Amino acid sequence: MLHLPSLTPSYLSHRPLFFPILCLLTFFGSVTGLVFNGVGYFNAETLVNKIASNDANSRLRVLDYSNGDLATPFVRIGNITEANYKKFSIGGVVSCILCLVGSVLMYRGKRNGFYSLVLGVFFNLISHFLLFGDNFGAMGFSMVASIIGLIIIVLFSLHLKYLEEE
Repeated sequence: MLHLPSLTPSYLSHRPLFFPILCLLTFFGSVTGLVFNGVGYFNAETLVNKIASNDANSRLRVLDYSNGDLATPFVRIGNITEANYKKFSIGGVVSCILCLVGSVLMYRGKRNGFYSLVLGVFFNLISHFLLFGDNFGAMGFSMVASIIGLIIIVLFSLHLKYLEEE
C-alpha cells in the first residue's frame, strides 16, 4: 500500500512562489560572485593595470612617485593597488560565501539564513569602503553588486514571516 504523508500545515509550504525563486537567484549570484572574486584575486595585477591604463577616466588617475623615480611615475586610480585589489577579492569571497550559506538556509526555511545574507552584503560594502574609500568610478561593479544586494535584502525582509526561528 502506498503511504501518503498527512496534509498538515507543517508539511505544506505556504511560501509564495517568488520566495524560492529569490533564493535561487541569490544562490546563483553568490556562486557567480565566488568565481569572479576568485579570478580577480589571481589576476589582480592584470586587472589593476587595465583599470589604470590610458582607457581609464583621466579624472580618477593619480601619479604615484613612491618608487623614487621622478621621471616615470606609476599611474594608479585612487587607492586601487594590486594588494588592495587582492584584499578586496578575499573580502568578496567571504561575502559571497556568507550570502551562499544564507540563501541555502533561507530556502530550507531558516531565519538565520537572512542574517547571514545581511552580514554578507554589508561585509562587501564595508570592505569596499575600507580599502577604496569613496572611489565609486573605479570600482563601480562592486557598488552595483552591493546595491543589488540591498534590494535583495529588502525583498527577503518582506518574506521573513515564512522563515522559522531556530
